[in-house]
Amino acid sequence: MKSRLVVFLFAFISIYIFFNREDWKKNMFIYDVDGYYTYLPAAFIYRDLGHMAFHHQAHIDFGVSEDRDYVFDQPETGRKTNKYAIGTALFEMPFFLVAYAWSDHVEGYNLDGYGPPFQIAARLSNIFWVVLGLFVLRRFLKVYFTDTVIAIVLACIAFGTNLYTYSTFIPGMSHPYVFFIFCSILYYTQRWYAQGKPSQLYMLGALAGLAVITRPIAIIIFLVTLLWEVNSLALLKLRLTFLAQRGKQIGIAFICFLAVAMIQMSYWKYTSGHWVFFSYQEDGFNFLKPKIWAGLFSYQKGWFVYTPIALLGMAGLYFLWKKQKALAPAVVIYFIITIYVVFCWRNWWYGGGFSARGMVESLAVMALPLGALIEWILSLKKKVVNGVMLCVFSFFIALNMFQSYQYALFILHSDRMSKAFYWKIFGKTRIDNIEVDKYLMSEHELNQEIKERFERK
Repeated sequence: MKSRLVVFLFAFISIYIFFNREDWKKNMFIYDVDGYYTYLPAAFIYRDLGHMAFHHQAHIDFGVSEDRDYVFDQPETGRKTNKYAIGTALFEMPFFLVAYAWSDHVEGYNLDGYGPPFQIAARLSNIFWVVLGLFVLRRFLKVYFTDTVIAIVLACIAFGTNLYTYSTFIPGMSHPYVFFIFCSILYYTQRWYAQGKPSQLYMLGALAGLAVITRPIAIIIFLVTLLWEVNSLALLKLRLTFLAQRGKQIGIAFICFLAVAMIQMSYWKYTSGHWVFFSYQEDGFNFLKPKIWAGLFSYQKGWFVYTPIALLGMAGLYFLWKKQKALAPAVVIYFIITIYVVFCWRNWWYGGGFSARGMVESLAVMALPLGALIEWILSLKKKVVNGVMLCVFSFFIALNMFQSYQYALFILHSDRMSKAFYWKIFGKTRIDNIEVDKYLMSEHELNQEIKERFERK
């Protein structure tokens, strides 16, 4: 019951913040958010998926991003391709259609795709899928932990990490939607191995397709599915035999995967002439030069610096190993590979944003070691230890919520943070008398970082 209340509290606070900030009246469709969303007005209103020529007028009328570096020409077809994956738009679509119907039938609103009904719809979509993801995660965790432990885990993830930031202050990115996908994959993975229903495997196949067309590297999560409760070579051999014996079911699951993936592939075929197309062009990975230390510990965007609860979650891997040895290897391998791949991206800080946004969806997996840590602390049954734990977790939650607020006030900079500036603004809600450029990472330093990372060897 307590864990359910945590999710409801998150929903209430997210919606309250949404409607009590003037920001909700402003245009949210800028930069990446615009790229993810633009499929919907292009398909349903302007009937122009191939060129998106309406975008210039949308910039004039609503202030959407003018510089569309995410849309590029395709000489082979004479059309244009959007580099961003289509999955986020699919999650936004149900709310978009409600806004569409409202704008089409209520006087005073225009069927433009960017007016107030569409702004509200996109923001509420973000909150809805995160809340649903938390409910799914709660059901998954019930197999392993008590309701008290689950309530603390959900409070830490919902309020103490950058999932909170991307749900309330930076809506429209792909990561909250992938968080929902990850929660669902964990849920159906556990259910399938426990119950063996083919429908559960088929759902995993569809979720795999949805993961790939929302954020392609999200496919790494299926390492957890493959290695679920495998902690020895003998068990790995048994797992491979188990999967081989279900070839027909896996084949159907692959068809489910392909059916969903074809949504993206069909778009690529229409605009580029190819079923499979790398839409990020000059961007990509630099696997020989990962920036793991910077991604985790730097003041520019370090995950453990701005989301310290994630560090506690990593510490919980030890206790997960002690309590659930069958689960620990899959989780450890997942985080090793994910952290490496995420911070091999050439723009390792992922542009403007709060904390390491490439790790947001991984918070679903982190729930297991975090739960193991909390369970161990509670098992000590020492009031002093429990009191210290409560203070530490409460502080990290409060810190995350406050720094998210700083980000929303443009105090915490989106991509040029430095150690000096971090401590200069720590705890502040105004920076009137601070010489900002004196403490921020300089534009030159940022440009040099970009140049170095995008250099082709």
